[in-house]
Amino acid sequence: MLLASEPMEYGVLSYLERVFDGLDRSRVEPALAYSPRRMAPQGRTLVDRLVREGIRVCPLPLHRDIGWGDATAAARLRAEVRAFRPDVVHLHSTKAGLIGRPIARSAGVRVLYTAHGTSWHYTGRVVGRLQLALERILRRLTDGLLAVCPEEAQAFVQEVGFPSARVGVIRNGVPLRSRTRLVAERRRARASLEVPDDETWAVFVGRLTHEKGLDVLLRALEAPVGLGGLLVVGDGPERKALEALATRATLPVRFCGYHEDVSGFLAAADVFVQPSRSEGLPFSLLEAMAHGLPVVCSDVGGMRAAVGDGGRVVPADDPLTLAACLRRTVCDGDMRRALGEAARSRAAREFGVGGMMEALHEAYEEGCGLDPRSDRAATGEVA
Repeated sequence: MLLASEPMEYGVLSYLERVFDGLDRSRVEPALAYSPRRMAPQGRTLVDRLVREGIRVCPLPLHRDIGWGDATAAARLRAEVRAFRPDVVHLHSTKAGLIGRPIARSAGVRVLYTAHGTSWHYTGRVVGRLQLALERILRRLTDGLLAVCPEEAQAFVQEVGFPSARVGVIRNGVPLRSRTRLVAERRRARASLEVPDDETWAVFVGRLTHEKGLDVLLRALEAPVGLGGLLVVGDGPERKALEALATRATLPVRFCGYHEDVSGFLAAADVFVQPSRSEGLPFSLLEAMAHGLPVVCSDVGGMRAAVGDGGRVVPADDPLTLAACLRRTVCDGDMRRALGEAARSRAAREFGVGGMMEALHEAYEEGCGLDPRSDRAATGEVA
């Protein structure tokens, strides 16, 4: 099994970490092809660990944008497929999907594809139309689309034209910390961040780009909503512009930068806000739910279904409605705590790592032509 990805940061990286941590090596022999062009320190940590464990890794000079450098990356991926000879290639992100599907199919290798979102919705009119056209062309070279939520799957069926029989849903999974550990972590984190015990703080976690919608949240905070402050965890190309916009907020906004482990920031906060313009099923939202945080999020991708009774959902790109929803959530402590309990219960019940990995094992074995319920699948080798 060869996994290939262009981004090595944020949600896609979280996915890969869980996959390599959870794969049963008696069922799957994994390898990783990755791009160092968009790579968080956490990504380097993963690659180094895989090397120490004797897992095959291959760097690919992929860029997020389309360019001539893609030819070099394609040549290296083609050589890696020929050298490793996997039974299945699992491609992650739009760019890896565009480059990898023709290469794998030409080598006679079965292809699984996880897009981690619907990029044509937010990359602009011209680029978005091109991406959608390419997705429609390459669907014929895709043996299986593994979406992270039903909403993403539906978009590929309805807008790209994928046959529903070749589309599956494997929802992201997160670990659940004990309540005792969360209480202790909250005490330490709030002391370290100097967050007053008597104030209600919100947290945003994500890449600082247009599609993540932090600007929408900052515009919402130009009116008082009852918060003591906002923690912004993440980095990206729009950071300077967002820092300038944050000066207009009615409360302190702390840009904390990228952190490999965001659990301390989630533990310190009282409300999690995800104001994205486009999403699949973000790990940050699920991790916040697992921490028992009430969620206020935009109605995009799989977030409404994931949050359920664990939060409040507002229209995307609507700062006034977001501000009003935050105000109600922040100012009603009993409701906020009830939403947090419901969020934690949903995370435990529906978004466990074990369920995610068992579904992924079955998809890999089916991709190899095995019946995952048979003895052969349970004991056979899958590369």
